[in-house]
Amino acid sequence: MQLGLFHEIRPGDDLPRLTDQVAAMGFASLHAHFPAGCDEALARRLSRSCAGSGLAIAAVSGYANPLRPDEAPMGFTLAQLASLIALLPLLDTRRVVSWSGTYGAGLFDDHPDNRTPAAWEVLHRSVDELFPVLEAAEAVLVIEPLFAHVLDGPARLVRFCEEANSPYLRVVLDPPNMLPPDTWARQAELIAAAVDLLAPYVGLVHLKDMRLQDGRLDLPGPGQGVLDYPAFFEALARAEISAPAIVEHVTLAQAPAARRFVLAQAAAARL
Repeated sequence: MQLGLFHEIRPGDDLPRLTDQVAAMGFASLHAHFPAGCDEALARRLSRSCAGSGLAIAAVSGYANPLRPDEAPMGFTLAQLASLIALLPLLDTRRVVSWSGTYGAGLFDDHPDNRTPAAWEVLHRSVDELFPVLEAAEAVLVIEPLFAHVLDGPARLVRFCEEANSPYLRVVLDPPNMLPPDTWARQAELIAAAVDLLAPYVGLVHLKDMRLQDGRLDLPGPGQGVLDYPAFFEALARAEISAPAIVEHVTLAQAPAARRFVLAQAAAARL
């Protein structure tokens, strides 16, 4: 399994040092997130640094909220996401990740309107407006679901992709995002079904974990929670999913241990 690392990139970072560190840990690629935004200068700098370190840029993220497009829950409005897509050729990558969207005040806040036909149509319109920019950049929008969002699980993800019917749209396979805590007792069954259903649409795989701390959901790095990694990786192997796999929710100091854990799990599953 060729692994990438999710890491935040800021304009003041020493990028050659950072990308050398990531490569030295054994990662093959980077999923770059820009909490302070990205312009042409930063895109060129990151691309040069990754090339010099032998890293690919597997994806970048412009985590916008299509249902509240003028807000920036992780640094990007919908308009800023479109600007980031235009920079993808400079970054030498095709994948850009964004949320599926919520009317909730916070990222993890559910809202009754998220399940309405109106929300579904707003999401379609928002994504449709990005297709010309994606086509010009020869890029793919990889939608990340969350169980509190409009696209809260595999069935709605598949329906949305089928309706959009676009080569510029794929999904992030990320079980902790699709498994509310009250389903964890059935996670092996649910993960297997989700992987089988989503396999034709997967553009990226995220690797993290899930646990409860003081009754609240926590999403730590791989191996730090209760996610059934054997079930997850066995399902990936059966479905022959070859999309880039990205370790996330870890610091640079934690990344080597997370990588060892993931590779051991992958070897056990013959992935």
